[in-house]
Amino acid sequence: MSIKLEGVEASTVTRETRQASQINMIFVYIDKSLESLMPEKKEDVVKVSLSAYKLDNINIREAIHEIYDAEIIGKDLFIKYDGKHNERIHRRLANSAEIHNPNWDVDVNVICVVGSNDFRPDVSIWFRQVTFAQSSRLVANSCPPPNVWIEVFYNRNPDRSHALSKIDLIQQHLTNIEYVGIAIPYTVNPIHQNQNPWIVTTPATPTPEMPARAPYIIHLRDVNSIPVYYRMDWNEHLVLRCGWKIEFNIVLNVISQP
Repeated sequence: MSIKLEGVEASTVTRETRQASQINMIFVYIDKSLESLMPEKKEDVVKVSLSAYKLDNINIREAIHEIYDAEIIGKDLFIKYDGKHNERIHRRLANSAEIHNPNWDVDVNVICVVGSNDFRPDVSIWFRQVTFAQSSRLVANSCPPPNVWIEVFYNRNPDRSHALSKIDLIQQHLTNIEYVGIAIPYTVNPIHQNQNPWIVTTPATPTPEMPARAPYIIHLRDVNSIPVYYRMDWNEHLVLRCGWKIEFNIVLNVISQP
């Protein structure tokens, strides 16, 4: 026996069925694209082109984010595979920012919407709490980009180029974001440990160009400013425009552990 749906109800069911079918097609395509990558060739950041699909539908983009821990930039999906070192640095930086100002809204790996792009900064700091609606449905309610945007990346491509390319995209839409890029070495061996862990930290000194070797920091006080580079050394710190002091020891303690 079949049931005939008429009018708006029938139209709604047809539209929802078509949308569900399109979402499933996208999922199948993404999964096959990821399966085609040989394990030894899987990068820190994997790009999957979704140019064959329409991504302007909010429900489709939300469905993608529910399944994949990814960014949607233009017509491409970017999936980042962070190591435990990265994750630990994210968490400890976020804890430090919350201690500095408990009124800030600080999160790790949360979606924000810039234009038609869905980004996931490694650490986000909003000086004012985003709305309840923006916190519950980040894409549908266009959760705004943070005031302080932090990316932690391995000092090799595509991880490094992906992190740095976001600056150019953000510049097209916003001018007042303070950006911090933290490069850590891609190695199986830890760096040397702190020989003087008890001393008070001092301000770091800029270096004229981006260091070839990690760890180092890239700082933009706003996205229209010239990047300033710092080699990361023990017992040094960087004071951001917002007043928060990034202690280099937070990062170095993680990558010096055997």
